[in-house]
Amino acid sequence: MISIHVKEVAERRGIRNAYGLQLATGLSPDVTQRLWRGEWEKIGRETLDRLCRALKCQPGTLFKYQAD
Repeated sequence: MISIHVKEVAERRGIRNAYGLQLATGLSPDVTQRLWRGEWEKIGRETLDRLCRALKCQPGTLFKYQAD
């Protein structure tokens, strides 16, 4: 299973909540809330690009894979 760790990466960069993530990325409140809580099913390339740009990271930093 793949999990997303936006909240953890963002907090290491000084972003303390989903609203701060929204301001940093320009993504909608709904999207940033879901990402902050780790509730996602798919993520678009543009969203991933905005996250990586704002958080100054590579895509692999945001995801973890654990075998079932």
